[in-house]
Amino acid sequence: MVKFRYKKRLLALTMAGMLLLSGCGKNDKKDAETTSERVKSEISVTEEQKEETQEKSEEKAENEKAAAEYLSAPAGKTNIMGEDLIKGEVTDPTEEERQEFIDATADFSFNVMKALLKDSNGDNVMISPDSIISALAMTENGADGKTLEEMMKLLGGNLSLTAYNEALSSYNTMLEGDEGVKFHNANSIWVRNDERLKVNKDFVQTNKDYYDASLYVADFDNKTIDDINAWVDENTNKMINKVVDRIPDDAMLYLINAVAFEGAWAEQYDDSQIKEGEKFTNLKGEKEEAVFLTSLEHGYFELNGGLGFVKPYRSGIYEFVAILPPEGMSADEYLTNIEGKDFVKAYNDRDYRADVHAKLPEFSYDYDTSLKNALIESGMATAFSDAADFGKMADKDLMPLKIGDVIHKTHIELDRNGTKAAAVTSVEMQVSGIIPEEKTIVDITLDRSFAYAIVDTETGLPVFLGTVNTVAK
Repeated sequence: MVKFRYKKRLLALTMAGMLLLSGCGKNDKKDAETTSERVKSEISVTEEQKEETQEKSEEKAENEKAAAEYLSAPAGKTNIMGEDLIKGEVTDPTEEERQEFIDATADFSFNVMKALLKDSNGDNVMISPDSIISALAMTENGADGKTLEEMMKLLGGNLSLTAYNEALSSYNTMLEGDEGVKFHNANSIWVRNDERLKVNKDFVQTNKDYYDASLYVADFDNKTIDDINAWVDENTNKMINKVVDRIPDDAMLYLINAVAFEGAWAEQYDDSQIKEGEKFTNLKGEKEEAVFLTSLEHGYFELNGGLGFVKPYRSGIYEFVAILPPEGMSADEYLTNIEGKDFVKAYNDRDYRADVHAKLPEFSYDYDTSLKNALIESGMATAFSDAADFGKMADKDLMPLKIGDVIHKTHIELDRNGTKAAAVTSVEMQVSGIIPEEKTIVDITLDRSFAYAIVDTETGLPVFLGTVNTVAK
């Protein structure tokens, strides 16, 4: 009966169409021909649109397939990928962009430091702003929407993302030392070998162009932990040997920067300048044994009541800067009141006419912390929330991502020969917005009268339906 109704309707439509054409008459033949041509044209356009849509769909499917193949890796081992990617040429920033980068980075550096000092409990604190911004820059190349806006405002001020990448890339190139100083900056991206995680190839290429980032695909097991830590150990010249203790189940990517610095003093200390058995007063007012290095230095400056000097390393590219806070004020309290731009200005205006009789203690320590709260307080909250948008990093429909944590570790040794320092920053990307379903446990014991059915899965209709009131044979 249903088929009959469809046939009847089709016949009616066909007859109506014939009547419409015949009704045009000979006098309307030209109009009919015009209408026919127009209909043919519209059909042609429609067909072209269909073909174009189909081509785009096929192209998208091929691209997705290529991306999946590109990131696939055999289970049980870490695979370096992206060796076919060639590092592109990087344009230098304009002078205005360079200055904006300097101002923004200075403010960012001091803002993060202030946030960390609040919870330092008087312990030594050291960060590497270059390591932090390098890791976050790789991350923001995968961000979009409000997430990107917040990250750019915090990191780059008024710079565009492209301008910021150019400025930071140029800055890192400039930091490369020569004789007397070794500076090494390395970047890597670690991707979980998961078919749901389709990493954007443009994201990988951008980080290759600006930061020469290596790409690894791994199973995120104990072997991966060893591989990540081995990479960190090698790229910090064995000063930091571990950044990952465990990999959470929801961790999907790690974006890691490692920095290593070794610089010899421009003028070495002789034995007469090394004073052993001296005393250093700690924050609690307690006296500690110390070895002091004495020298005549220049590059004097004052900043917010603090007295500072600079001590050059052999390359001439780097200088050590020391500031003594006003009497009765701790270093923590002092830095809390310093703005990044003010520090940069004071350093640039240093006075070489003054003689500074400097007395500097030898020291060394390690520091590690989570930057999560500091970054959230500084205005980057969205990146850590379920509202985060990292759609330029990976297909967010298949795998929405957010930043889970940002771990920062540093090491420093300052002695009579010079300074060794290293830092590593790890950005852990986690699955976003996925809440584990609560499991409901229900006990059902069919030990009394019950009903049953055998259903057709296409419609859900019962093919058999019955009851069981007894099981006696």
